[in-house]
Amino acid sequence: MINKAVLILLLLLSGSALAEEKPPELWSWFKDLSKSKEACEIQSSYALQALGLENQVENEYGIYGNVKSNRVVVKCIEISANQSKLMVAVAGYNRDSVELVRNKIIDSIQ
Repeated sequence: MINKAVLILLLLLSGSALAEEKPPELWSWFKDLSKSKEACEIQSSYALQALGLENQVENEYGIYGNVKSNRVVVKCIEISANQSKLMVAVAGYNRDSVELVRNKIIDSIQ
């Protein structure tokens, strides 16, 4: 009888712990640049390396990786031959860290 009561209590506690789990913070930004898509991608890659990006993956959808405990994606979109749009998104569980990383990326790409 005690084992069943302990089991039920553990199930109830684990269910309430899962219900209280918060989703990660997601901070994003868009920025118009007076440079080509290729120049945007080169500068983005350099800026991310300077921030200590780990597990970097580059493909047609952008540059992905981790900065500390945050997941980062940077995408450059061609507007014209000399103009592009920079899109940045950072996700993580620490709001201040997510905001700081996002702002550092945005500030370092001109």
